Order: sequence, then C-alpha cells, then structure tokens
Amino acid sequence: MRFSIGLLASCGALATAFVQNTSPLSTQKASVDRTKFASGPFVADERTPSHVSSALSMAFDLKDGQVSNMFDGPLPLLKERDACGVGFIANTQSGGEFGTHKVLQQGLSALDCMEHRGACGGDGESGDGAGIMTQIPWKLFEEYRSDSCQQPGVGMIFLPRDEERRDAVKTMIEEVCTANELDFIGWREVPVDPSVLGPMARDVVPSMWQFFVKAPRRLEDDDDERDGFERTLYLVRRRFDVERRNRGLVWDDDDSDVYVASFSSRTIVYKGMVQSCVLPKFYLDLENPDYTTKFVIYHRRFSTNTSPRWPLAQPMRVVGHNGEINTLLGNVNWIKAREAQKDETHSSDEVDDLVDYDSTENIITSCNTQDIPSKLEPLIDLGRSDSANLDAVFELMCQSRHRAPCALMALVPTAYENE
Repeated sequence: MRFSIGLLASCGALATAFVQNTSPLSTQKASVDRTKFASGPFVADERTPSHVSSALSMAFDLKDGQVSNMFDGPLPLLKERDACGVGFIANTQSGGEFGTHKVLQQGLSALDCMEHRGACGGDGESGDGAGIMTQIPWKLFEEYRSDSCQQPGVGMIFLPRDEERRDAVKTMIEEVCTANELDFIGWREVPVDPSVLGPMARDVVPSMWQFFVKAPRRLEDDDDERDGFERTLYLVRRRFDVERRNRGLVWDDDDSDVYVASFSSRTIVYKGMVQSCVLPKFYLDLENPDYTTKFVIYHRRFSTNTSPRWPLAQPMRVVGHNGEINTLLGNVNWIKAREAQKDETHSSDEVDDLVDYDSTENIITSCNTQDIPSKLEPLIDLGRSDSANLDAVFELMCQSRHRAPCALMALVPTAYENE
C-alpha cells in the first residue's frame, strides 16, 4: 500500500477525535479524463531510463557499474501512480451539539480541491466517485426525532428505480428491523437533481432513500448503551442482504443496486458516481442550511481495480481509503482462514438475538458471524473493491472494541524501509 497510515487513521477515527480549527478552501477542477488512458501501452519519457532499479540486489555479483541487479518494472508503472483524494475538516467549538453548516460548506470546498485526484468517465461528466461522511444532521431530520428517541438510527440506502422492486425491498427492510426490535419510524426520499449527472451515471443512478428506526427498548439511552445500539444496527444491516436473497430480490441488470451506504445513529454518508463539484448539486440536502455537522470526511475516487459504480464511491461506512491493497488476496485468505476459528462456545442460534447488549458484544467480539451465511452476509467479498473489504474488516474490529488506530495498524502494517 502506498498511502499515509496517519491520514487513514485520522479519517477512520474522526468520529471521536476532531481537530479544532478549520479555514475556507478555494476550489479547483482538474479531473483526470479516463479516455486518455483507454488504450495503448505506457510510454516512458525518452529522457529517463525505461526501468528503475532498487537498492536491493539478487544473490550474485554485480556487473561493473551496476548499482543493483533487481528489475522492479517499467518506470511508468512505478512512478506514474494515481490515487484517490481523501481528507477531513472539523470544528468542535462552534454550533453546539449539532455543529454548523459552515463546516459542511468547507468540507465540500475541500472535496472540490481534490478533483485532480479523481477521474471522470468517457462521457467527460460522470465521475469515478465522490462523497462525504458527516455527523447526522439532526436539525434537518427534526420530524423523525421525538422525546422518546432523540437520536434514532438513520439508514442511507440506494434502491432500484423500478417502483415494484423498490417497494419489495422496503417491505423487507421494515420487517427485518421490526423482527429485531427496531421500531420503524418512516421513510424519507432524498431530494436529488438527476439532471446534473453525466450520461453514464444517470443511466444507472439508484433511487435514494433514508429510513429511521428507534433504539430497542431493552437498551438505555446513554453513551454505553449507544454502543450496543450501534452494534445492533451493524448486525441488522448485515442481515438485510441475507433476507433479500432469501426472498429472491436479486436482479442482474442496470437497476439492481440495493446498497446501504450507512446505518448509524452517529454518522451518515452521501456519495455517488459524480465529480466533486456535482455532489452538492445532486444531493440537495447538502445545500440546505439546516444540514449542520461538526466534521466532514471527504473522498474523491480514482478507480483502478474495479469499474466505477454508485456503491463503490467513498467514503465507505467507516473509512475513506486512499490507495491500493497490493496484498489483497493474501488478506482475504487470512480472513477466510479465521472464519473457521470462531468461538465454539457460541452456537448459530445465538446470532438470532441481535439486540441484547451482552449478546451483540459476544457475537462481534468472538467474530463468530463470518461462517454463518444463513444469518448474516459474508464479511468480505471479492465482488467489492479492495477499499470496501478493508472497510468491512475495520468496521468489525471497531465494533469489537478495538481502538481505531490499533485496528488500522493491525490491518495496514508500517511499510518496510522505503517501500
């Protein structure tokens, strides 16, 4: 991986550790046009050597004048690297409990400054992806709050455009929530403007919705129990996909996306297959003065290992990730190897209780949810991007009470020497 552990740790742990000062940022637009790289080989600059040698050598003598006998690859593959743009902005001193709209504006401005780190599609308008994660804007969602539930769980979900499909998925979500003691408050259609999208993004844009649920009555309304509520939301979200497949709500066309971008009582994600400047024009909530927050994590995507898709835009549910995971297959195999090592003192029947505070803690801490596909969706899936799989494992570790920096250091060890 070639990205900053410090930056990734900062973004991953931002919900509990904010910087205090922010400043307005100017905008710039310099997207990479993917069509420029659509065909043809890389060509090295004639003024530079065709390859780069490392300081390491193989175990035989060097020829006269040789610094190394290791061939690391063509120069363009080593030096001409592109990567996503990611960062955060925060202010804990203004706006009281809910923060300010100014922080959101500054975050969007900072995102715009990351445009040169992203890429656009062949139509020159659609983006590989851009998005933000913020504190839930409770002032904007005031009608979904009550004296008995000041901070409900808020789901941000991509649904099919077809009304019949969409209604079937919504019914499934309501029933899964109710079965797990999450009283359903209601749905909110996210106000959007599809006219600002590029043709490629508009052809496959999902229908954007939010849903709200009350905390289970078994959980008290305090900080400790709030962690229990978050674990229930996490496990129920992973239950959705299993139930959806059980009901045959799976399609193989350009209107098949069913994706929960976030489901939390603390944070929310707005993202899409757009360029940076288009995000607040598409999601009209982001221009609403009632949208206030204390922090913004922002991300502009340059897609490398996967084709651009709405669900693969970032931030993910927990992290904004900049870089490629060169050890992806090894990481996936290690996780699969651990799936068979779940605590044998817990049976699959215990995964049925996704509400009880101790039960959810035992389920997640024991990591005994990975090899029970009849209960919860798999933790990792090579159909997702490497960032999405990193996010899934990091999220599990954080839910199981690992501190964010420790979890990240376990998942992303410090690079060896100058690598």
